[in-house]
Amino acid sequence: MRYCNLMIKENYPLSGLTTFDTGGRARYYAEVSAEDEVGSALDFAHERDLKIFVLGGGSNLLISDDGFPGLVIHNRIEGFDLRPAGSHVIVSAGAGEDWPAFVDRCVSLGLQGIECLAGIPGTVGAAPVQNIGAYGQDVSGIIAGVRAIEQGTGRQVYLTKDECRFGYRSSVFNTCSYGKYISVNVDFRLIPNGRPELRYRELERRLGAGADITISEVRDAVIAIRDSKGLLFGAGSESFKSAGSFFRNPVIPASAFADLEKRVAQAGGCSEWAWPIEDGMIKISAACLIERAGFARGFRDGNAGISPRHTLIIINYGGATAAEIFSFAARVQRGVFNEFGVALAPEVRLVGFPENLLPTQGW
Repeated sequence: MRYCNLMIKENYPLSGLTTFDTGGRARYYAEVSAEDEVGSALDFAHERDLKIFVLGGGSNLLISDDGFPGLVIHNRIEGFDLRPAGSHVIVSAGAGEDWPAFVDRCVSLGLQGIECLAGIPGTVGAAPVQNIGAYGQDVSGIIAGVRAIEQGTGRQVYLTKDECRFGYRSSVFNTCSYGKYISVNVDFRLIPNGRPELRYRELERRLGAGADITISEVRDAVIAIRDSKGLLFGAGSESFKSAGSFFRNPVIPASAFADLEKRVAQAGGCSEWAWPIEDGMIKISAACLIERAGFARGFRDGNAGISPRHTLIIINYGGATAAEIFSFAARVQRGVFNEFGVALAPEVRLVGFPENLLPTQGW
């Protein structure tokens, strides 16, 4: 059906729009490529009192087999623009732009600050939601602001970096204001011809610490590392049906680390599995805890299991339902909790499932 200037589709299959290749149908589905189409989609949903779900690249997502009973708005808003800002450049990009392609374009223009985030699947609009990060860089370090539309009012707003309230894999968009905004454009503050900063041991080992390292070389090294772990999606890579890292790396107080360190050692130990961060906290490798809880690479139960390349990745080995993947993730989470007292939080967005698979007690 057509509503104003927008095509609305009914009972639309969602599985092909997710990297897990699972999930049911949307009661209504609309693909938007301009801000006025977002307004029309919101009007359609409000007139019918429909729940709204905003879909980006479908790469950090597990949709239930029952699908979504409201309106799925698929954000396809494109755009790329540069403007000088003192010693920096502000790059404005549409929220529907493909993230890996966006990073490649910035690197090709000699803009530093984003090269370690290469190869992460998804869209530009999804990047600030999770405060995506990899290999020593977090997107919060380069975001200047986000232009968005309020779902409830249709009003356009601009959230500065501080107003986004970035934390570890979190922001205002997935915490206190979850479901309030639809991102339409993101501004990034990058350095023209800047030198790369290597803050990750694996990159340092691969590239060394030479002054002549370029951001293109850093980007290529990141892509090679991600490919070796089965974290790339698309042609030319041996990828798997997954959503990338299923769980976040937990953060615990330093006061609780001694007990956890002892328990991990008793289970066989890991190398380079804990890193001190700010405020007396320690970030723990979720992959280490998963493996030492008995879930090695390649471990599977039916059609769902652990990737043969990386312990933190749960994959669809072929034909898995969303329920099977969810059930397997819950099994992993219970195993880690029972072994180490650490409740792993899903990094993957769960649609149509309980938000908490386990009690939140423990670290």
